[in-house]
Order: sequence, then structure tokens, then C-alpha cells
Amino acid sequence: MSCELPEQVALNKEEVIIERLEYDLFACNTIEDVLSFLNNHKVLKSEFLGSAQYPNDTVLAQNLLGRIKNPYIDSLRQDVEKEFGDMNDLKAEFENAFARIRTYDPNFPNPRIQTLVTGFGSAEMIVSDTLIIIGLDFYAGPEASFRPNDFPDYILGRFQKEYIVPASVLILSDAYISSDYSDFTMLADMIYYGKKYQFTKEMMPCSQDSLIIWYSEKQLKDVNENKQLIWANFLQNELLYETNHINKEKFLGERPNTYEISAICPGRIGAWVGWDILKEYIKRNPDITLKQLMDEPDAQKIFNSSKYRG
Repeated sequence: MSCELPEQVALNKEEVIIERLEYDLFACNTIEDVLSFLNNHKVLKSEFLGSAQYPNDTVLAQNLLGRIKNPYIDSLRQDVEKEFGDMNDLKAEFENAFARIRTYDPNFPNPRIQTLVTGFGSAEMIVSDTLIIIGLDFYAGPEASFRPNDFPDYILGRFQKEYIVPASVLILSDAYISSDYSDFTMLADMIYYGKKYQFTKEMMPCSQDSLIIWYSEKQLKDVNENKQLIWANFLQNELLYETNHINKEKFLGERPNTYEISAICPGRIGAWVGWDILKEYIKRNPDITLKQLMDEPDAQKIFNSSKYRG
């Protein structure tokens, strides 16, 4: 598959500016410097750095200053620079994805993109329709001198550069999904996640499915080879119309494995099945547009039309 933008999509391409705020932060030498930095970036302060968890801004500034003056931070910064360099590859990936979103939604504006390095003293990433902030230290890769230690291995594996843009688009997809909010069934949630993955794939057609759904290549191979067994489990246990939140989370929530099916069946398997249903629906309805798919709120209608059998 060619990853070149089609001509009509390329017309919607706009330059993405990535603001490297870590350079401004690391230029700070006093608490007053850090306070000034925070006051110049209020969303970053409140949403990314979580200022509400600190007694006041001065305590947050003290914490940040201590982190950026810690001797180990130089190794972390070097790892970030080695991994990201001039960021032209990430910039181009954002530009292409945003051009495709703008083809879908002509009113879509490029969100501002900011980066920061805090020594893991922040969120890893926040995404809104106007602003994306990325904690580059979280995404410095498995060979970095330091890695965030508050995450299990199965989540830590997705903290790599190539996951950043797909994860951003996955979150942005929410704005384009219609759902029946009175439908609390597992099936409705499965179709919702399937729509998120399908939208992201359409906006980033050359991205591997593994980067979109956060499964390893081996996990994807295994679930595809065993999807009839997985589907049989859903049918035998009447899971499609389950409405109990705790029971649904066993199949949709973040877990290392879905032990109810198999010790090696990955977590969020219901979301994967939802995407597989969407793929079958698209095969059986080749004239359906992405917008028509996203705008269809009836999960049962999509499922019935897919004739999905695992």
C-alpha cells in the first residue's frame, strides 16, 4: 500500500508546529522561573502536570525544579534527543493524519502540539481537539536509561514513539462517533471501540493494526487464528447483551489477559472482536462510507448486517 497522500487529501495538508517546551523548562534556574513557565502554559499546568494534586503552584514549581536539576535527568534528555531528533518524522506523521481527518471533516483544525520532559512527573500524553501534549520521556523507548516504573510491562510496551500519532487519532475519533447512549450492552461498547479503531485505520492506513489496537504482532496472530473459539465463548456465555459493568470490564477493560477465555488471550478482547465485526460489516457493505458507518448509532443493526460468525 502506498503511503503517499492522494492528491485530494494532500490539498488539505497544513504544517504542524511542535513546540518543544522542555527547552524552556530546562532553561529555568529558580522557582520563580518555573512559576513564570507554568503561568505561560496554564492548560499544561492543570491538565498535564496535574496542579490540583499540589497544595499550590509553588510546591509544583519546587517539584519540577528538583526534577530538572536532578543529575539523572541529563541521561534521560540524551535518550529523548536520540529517539526523537528533530522530530520531522513525527511531524510528517501528524500532518498526514490531520490532512485525512480534514478531508473527512473540513472544519478540523490542527491541534497545537507541545512536548515536555519532566522525569516522569506528568501524564504521558493528553489529547483534545485543540491541544496535544506529549511527555517525551515516557516514549523514549525500551533502550532508554530510565523507564516509567508505574506501569505493568504489558502497558509499558506501547510507550514507544511509533504509538504516539495513532493514539492521538484514536482519541480524536470520539468526536465523530454516534452511539445510542441508552444501549448499555456489551455489544454496543464493542461496536463503539470497533468504530474508534476503524476510524484511526482510515486516517492512518499505513499504520500496522498492532499500533492502533495496542496488541503485539504475536497477539494479533493468535487472536486471528483463534477467533472462532473466542467468538464461541462470547456466544456460549451470552456476553453480547451483558449490561453489568463489572462483567463487561473483564472483556473490555485494560488487563494483561482475558483469563475467562484463556490465560494467553489478551485483555480488551471484546474491543478487538468489535473491530473484527466492523471489518466484516464493511466487507458485506462495500458501498458504505466511513461517515455513514460512524453516524450509524444502532450497534445491533451493524452486527446483524455484518452476519459475523467469528
